Amino acid sequence: MEKKLFVVSSRILEIFMVVMAILSFFKKDWLWVFACLFGFLLSISPIIMKRNANFSVHWLIEFLLVFTISLHVWGGVLNLYSYPFYDKIAHFIASGVVAFFALIIVYVLDVFSPRVHMDLVTLGFFITIFTIAMGAVWEIAEFTTDTLFSAGKPVAQISLKNTMWDMIADTIAGILVGVGGAIGIRRGEFKDIIIYLTNETKKSKFGAKFIDARNKALSSLQNAIVKGEVDDRALPIIEKINSMADFFTTSSCSGRIALMEIPSFGRKREAKNLGKWHRKIKIEEIREVLSKASKGEIWFFVQSPIFHVSTVSMENAKKLLDLAIQSGFKNSSIKTLNGRIVVEILGTERIDVPLGKDGKIYVDFEYIEILVSIANKMMERIDRNLKRMERNINKLVK
Repeated sequence: MEKKLFVVSSRILEIFMVVMAILSFFKKDWLWVFACLFGFLLSISPIIMKRNANFSVHWLIEFLLVFTISLHVWGGVLNLYSYPFYDKIAHFIASGVVAFFALIIVYVLDVFSPRVHMDLVTLGFFITIFTIAMGAVWEIAEFTTDTLFSAGKPVAQISLKNTMWDMIADTIAGILVGVGGAIGIRRGEFKDIIIYLTNETKKSKFGAKFIDARNKALSSLQNAIVKGEVDDRALPIIEKINSMADFFTTSSCSGRIALMEIPSFGRKREAKNLGKWHRKIKIEEIREVLSKASKGEIWFFVQSPIFHVSTVSMENAKKLLDLAIQSGFKNSSIKTLNGRIVVEILGTERIDVPLGKDGKIYVDFEYIEILVSIANKMMERIDRNLKRMERNINKLVK
């Protein structure tokens, strides 16, 4: 019922704005004809956004937008600015609404964009400064309209005192909303609006791209599972991550020991795998595969588990990153790839050492035995971290 009341009120105010434009036209007050029509177009921008971007603005935000514009239209067309304090009240309300819009938009961007991050203190400060800046832009607009439409006669900006009190009203509104809004977000007082906008963002074109990429990745993964190309140790974690609608894996490996023959350092793509194991190994296995070496540098590797997980928001990415680090994957990080948010889950276990070249081993097997012993201890730790990660992911699934 509350939603319906605000939506109907918004439509009535928009109709009234058109009526104000018609009234101004008959009065030949071209400034306010333009202001009314521009205000009307701005008021229906949420409807345009819903049609073109499949993004629906929260009904309270839409009402505040229309009401704020209407205040200034009424002030000009109905000469309400001549009443004491109407101008200051209108400025204060408008600046407060602008600050509130900026607060919600920046917070949602912080959740979804990999390029925006603000803590609540910085957010409050930014909103305050932004509102003051918008107040300055408004005063410049008033000066411009007086110059263009009133031949320089002060109509909108009647005096320096008027301008300064407008700026003071803007500043007070910015401080109150900036500080109060940041505290409100911390307390969860705007939770309903933020959840609504979050869900709408997921349904928008941004969300559609994520869903399309997710579907393709899951299809590719299923084909890899059928072909036996996904190692069993990684599969439980992969399946749990992909069971959540806001995440999907793009590549993964549960960690391995490997022996490779590489033409020269840095040419890993042309490497020949002599042997690879997703488990602990025995020295005899190393002896056997080394006998196959013939040409190129011989390298012994221990490679940590690595999972690349794409997610719909930075908020989700931070949660997964914290979970991965708690599980022992200390080298994990958040990356952005072509606008996508990707969490790279990566451990610290790693060995990269050369053993020989062109079939000749330049180290004794006592040294190789030490490498194998260290590698096996790393594999044991990798197993513990994988099991811990699998358990901890349940925190996100719930």
